[in-house]
Amino acid sequence: MSTDLVALVRRRPDVHAVADGLIALGEPLELRGADPGPILLHGPDGRLLVSIEDAVRVSVQGEIGRLLGAEFAERVKAPVWWVDVRAVADVPDAERVARRFADSLVHWLGGAVFPDGERDGPALSWKATDQGDGTTENAAYQGGPVGR
Repeated sequence: MSTDLVALVRRRPDVHAVADGLIALGEPLELRGADPGPILLHGPDGRLLVSIEDAVRVSVQGEIGRLLGAEFAERVKAPVWWVDVRAVADVPDAERVARRFADSLVHWLGGAVFPDGERDGPALSWKATDQGDGTTENAAYQGGPVGR
Protein backbone atom coordinates (compact mmCIF):
# COMPACT_ATOMS: atom_id res chain seq x y z
CA MET A 1 0.00 0.00 0.00
CA SER A 2 1.29 3.47 -0.86
CA THR A 3 2.15 6.03 1.80
CA ASP A 4 0.27 9.32 1.45
CA LEU A 5 1.52 12.54 2.99
CA VAL A 6 0.03 16.03 2.82
CA ALA A 7 2.26 19.09 3.09
CA LEU A 8 0.32 22.22 4.07
CA VAL A 9 2.59 25.17 3.35
CA ARG A 10 2.33 28.96 3.73
CA ARG A 11 3.54 29.94 0.24
CA ARG A 12 2.86 28.54 -3.20
CA PRO A 13 5.56 25.87 -3.42
CA ASP A 14 8.13 25.57 -6.16
CA VAL A 15 8.15 21.77 -6.19
CA HIS A 16 10.85 21.60 -8.86
CA ALA A 17 13.21 23.75 -6.79
CA VAL A 18 12.77 21.56 -3.69
CA ALA A 19 13.28 18.38 -5.74
CA ASP A 20 16.38 19.91 -7.33
CA GLY A 21 17.62 20.76 -3.83
CA LEU A 22 17.24 17.15 -2.71
CA ILE A 23 19.19 16.03 -5.77
CA ALA A 24 21.90 18.62 -5.06
CA LEU A 25 22.14 17.30 -1.49
CA GLY A 26 22.87 13.81 -2.77
CA GLU A 27 19.50 12.11 -3.28
CA PRO A 28 19.91 9.96 -6.41
CA LEU A 29 16.64 11.06 -8.04
CA GLU A 30 15.43 11.89 -11.52
CA LEU A 31 12.62 14.41 -11.94
CA ARG A 32 9.96 13.59 -14.56
CA GLY A 33 6.36 14.39 -15.38
CA ALA A 34 4.20 17.47 -14.67
CA ASP A 35 2.25 19.79 -16.97
CA PRO A 36 -0.54 18.72 -16.68
CA GLY A 37 0.12 15.62 -14.54
CA PRO A 38 1.92 15.04 -11.28
CA ILE A 39 5.65 15.51 -10.79
CA LEU A 40 7.38 12.15 -10.54
CA LEU A 41 10.57 11.32 -8.68
CA HIS A 42 12.35 8.23 -9.99
CA GLY A 43 15.23 6.37 -8.36
CA PRO A 44 18.61 5.66 -9.97
CA ASP A 45 17.26 2.38 -11.38
CA GLY A 46 14.45 4.26 -13.16
CA ARG A 47 11.69 3.00 -10.84
CA LEU A 48 9.02 5.45 -9.72
CA LEU A 49 9.44 6.37 -6.03
CA VAL A 50 7.21 9.39 -5.38
CA SER A 51 4.45 11.32 -7.13
CA ILE A 52 3.65 14.91 -6.20
CA GLU A 53 0.34 16.50 -7.18
CA ASP A 54 -0.07 20.17 -8.08
CA ALA A 55 -0.47 22.49 -5.09
CA VAL A 56 -4.02 23.60 -4.32
CA ARG A 57 -4.78 26.71 -2.25
CA VAL A 58 -7.04 26.06 0.75
CA SER A 59 -8.57 29.26 2.11
CA VAL A 60 -11.22 27.83 4.46
CA GLN A 61 -10.02 26.51 7.83
CA GLY A 62 -12.95 24.09 8.04
CA GLU A 63 -11.71 22.21 4.97
CA ILE A 64 -8.46 21.31 6.73
CA GLY A 65 -10.42 19.97 9.71
CA ARG A 66 -12.92 18.13 7.53
CA LEU A 67 -10.23 16.38 5.51
CA LEU A 68 -7.46 15.84 8.08
CA GLY A 69 -9.27 16.09 11.43
CA ALA A 70 -9.85 18.89 13.91
CA GLU A 71 -6.76 18.05 15.99
CA PHE A 72 -4.42 18.42 13.02
CA ALA A 73 -6.26 21.52 11.79
CA GLU A 74 -5.30 23.25 15.04
CA ARG A 75 -1.62 22.91 14.07
CA VAL A 76 -1.87 24.94 10.87
CA LYS A 77 -4.24 27.76 9.93
CA ALA A 78 -5.66 28.59 6.50
CA PRO A 79 -4.83 29.96 4.02
CA VAL A 80 -2.28 27.33 3.00
CA TRP A 81 -1.18 25.42 -0.09
CA TRP A 82 -2.09 21.71 -0.02
CA VAL A 83 0.45 19.35 -1.66
CA ASP A 84 -0.23 15.59 -1.92
CA VAL A 85 2.96 13.50 -1.79
CA ARG A 86 2.58 9.77 -2.46
CA ALA A 87 5.31 7.16 -1.96
CA VAL A 88 5.04 4.01 -4.08
CA ALA A 89 4.40 0.82 -2.09
CA ASP A 90 7.02 -1.91 -1.79
CA VAL A 91 9.88 0.16 -3.19
CA PRO A 92 12.87 0.58 -0.90
CA ASP A 93 13.46 4.22 0.09
CA ALA A 94 10.22 5.56 -1.46
CA GLU A 95 8.64 6.45 1.89
CA ARG A 96 11.88 8.03 3.16
CA VAL A 97 12.19 10.18 0.00
CA ALA A 98 8.52 11.24 0.21
CA ARG A 99 8.91 12.22 3.88
CA ARG A 100 12.14 14.09 3.20
CA PHE A 101 10.50 15.99 0.33
CA ALA A 102 7.39 16.93 2.35
CA ASP A 103 9.47 17.94 5.38
CA SER A 104 11.68 20.08 3.12
CA LEU A 105 8.65 21.93 1.74
CA VAL A 106 7.49 22.70 5.28
CA HIS A 107 10.98 23.60 6.46
CA TRP A 108 11.40 26.28 3.79
CA LEU A 109 7.80 27.47 3.42
CA GLY A 110 6.34 27.04 6.92
CA GLY A 111 3.35 24.83 7.64
CA ALA A 112 2.97 21.19 8.68
CA VAL A 113 3.07 17.67 7.25
CA PHE A 114 0.18 15.25 7.80
CA PRO A 115 0.49 12.83 9.46
CA ASP A 116 2.94 13.60 12.23
CA GLY A 117 5.51 15.55 10.27
CA GLU A 118 7.43 18.72 10.94
CA ARG A 119 5.38 21.19 12.99
CA ASP A 120 4.21 24.58 11.89
CA GLY A 121 6.90 27.21 12.00
CA PRO A 122 8.03 30.31 10.17
CA ALA A 123 9.12 30.05 6.56
CA LEU A 124 12.91 29.86 6.38
CA SER A 125 13.21 30.75 2.72
CA TRP A 126 15.05 33.92 1.81
CA LYS A 127 12.25 34.63 -0.64
CA ALA A 128 9.35 36.93 0.17
CA THR A 129 6.40 35.36 1.97
CA ASP A 130 2.89 35.51 0.49
CA GLN A 131 0.60 37.78 2.51
CA GLY A 132 -2.56 36.33 0.92
CA ASP A 133 -3.66 39.66 -0.55
CA GLY A 134 -1.50 39.69 -3.69
CA THR A 135 1.40 41.45 -1.96
CA THR A 136 4.56 40.02 -0.48
CA GLU A 137 6.73 40.85 2.45
CA ASN A 138 10.44 40.19 2.36
CA ALA A 139 11.59 38.24 5.40
CA ALA A 140 14.66 40.48 5.66
CA TYR A 141 12.66 43.70 5.24
CA GLN A 142 9.91 44.23 7.79
CA GLY A 143 9.04 47.76 6.71
CA GLY A 144 5.87 46.82 4.83
CA PRO A 145 4.50 45.10 1.76
CA VAL A 146 6.55 45.07 -1.41
CA GLY A 147 5.13 44.40 -4.91
CA ARG A 148 5.88 41.13 -6.71
